[in-house]
Amino acid sequence: MVEKTRVNRRQLLKTSAIAGAVAVGTKVAGAAAAPSARERFGAKFQAATTLKFGLTTDDQPKVQPLLDAYAKANNVTVETDTAAYDAFYSKLNVNLSTQTDAYDVVSLDDPWIPQFAGGEFLVNLDDLLSKKGSKADPDFIGALIALGDFPKGSGLRGIPWVGNVQVFAHRTDVLDELGLKNAETWDDVLANAKAINDAKKASGLYGYGLRGLTGNSANTSFLPVLRGYGGDVFKTVDFSDNDYTPQLDSDAAKAAIATHLELAKLTPPGVETTDHATNGRNLYEGLTAASGDIWPDQLLQIFDPAISKVVGKVEIGAEPAQANVDHKDMTGNWLLAIPNGSKSQDAALDFILWFTAPEQQKTLLMEHQVPATRTSVLQDKDAVAKFPFLPGLLSAGQNAVPRPRTELYPTIDETILGVYISQAIAGQISGEDALKKANDDITALMKREGKIK
Repeated sequence: MVEKTRVNRRQLLKTSAIAGAVAVGTKVAGAAAAPSARERFGAKFQAATTLKFGLTTDDQPKVQPLLDAYAKANNVTVETDTAAYDAFYSKLNVNLSTQTDAYDVVSLDDPWIPQFAGGEFLVNLDDLLSKKGSKADPDFIGALIALGDFPKGSGLRGIPWVGNVQVFAHRTDVLDELGLKNAETWDDVLANAKAINDAKKASGLYGYGLRGLTGNSANTSFLPVLRGYGGDVFKTVDFSDNDYTPQLDSDAAKAAIATHLELAKLTPPGVETTDHATNGRNLYEGLTAASGDIWPDQLLQIFDPAISKVVGKVEIGAEPAQANVDHKDMTGNWLLAIPNGSKSQDAALDFILWFTAPEQQKTLLMEHQVPATRTSVLQDKDAVAKFPFLPGLLSAGQNAVPRPRTELYPTIDETILGVYISQAIAGQISGEDALKKANDDITALMKREGKIK
């Protein structure tokens, strides 16, 4: 029997307050979208239908052409309600927990799924699909669509549309020049980075790139190292046993933070304020030779000759791991879901199925550089010709694992572990002190919220 992980409105509103003020940066725009959902999915809209679509401000311009096409073909108006990441997250906390009809479709970052699916604030898509005599398409990469099922086995609550997977990227030309081998372990990564720094720092090339900006950035750069040493934030690994005892005081975690802080010394100046965009730019401008915190949007830049100085010189692969530790890439997907408060659930499902179909996934990839979540699209010959890294991205996606699956993870990420890791990178506290403080604070949080005794 599936254990229900309920999230009450108090918890969501408390998390919302941490994220930022509700409705900051909100924009509302009319929209639409194309090749007939009526024909493809049997939608029968007798009169004009309006769908309210909530998504981040950054994503809205990428999807607008598809929305316009869909609306024109299906007598549907899609109104987009957008906000920056933190403000959008806060708005979702309020509207989904109170089950308003503010949204018919929402785009959710995968670490948010435990909050909203676990709290049963999202429609069970398996139930809606079953009524149509259908089920989720097996063409979706298994590890990615599994993110929409929380608690595991309780039913699909979201379908992935952005296939972000964190990977390890390195400069093959630099390794060849210096006679270095591809890194398999984090010991190898550190040794290569030191050798590259010694040989190339004077000419402006640094051995490694990572993010040190406080919060999500610092934590996201650290997690692949932590997992590559066999450690994790919690004792639970596959998130089926729900043992949320923090494990940041383990030997594996201590070894990981020691390596991570050594790598931080081999980065370009300003690592303590380096964010996602800067870390990617450092690689494609030729300032760093490797990074374990590279995502598909950055790969698209690295392979873009209009901006990149390293086209054809970068390879990607699985995150390194110490001997006898499994290699683990990490998901960072966005999924489409239907809030329980929606009064247009059937129309919303038709839209989601159309939007995540192969044709639209390929359009988003080829024209708007949005990484796909379908196997067929990542294997498409035209797509692979344009983006040679897609086979590696598909392999990474098939073996990817999520960030810790608990509704409390955003708080841990932004206000606990991500803060202490950043402080350690900035030299304000030691690595072991950072882990101890984080372990203590997370333990207190999990006890307070009834996750552990």
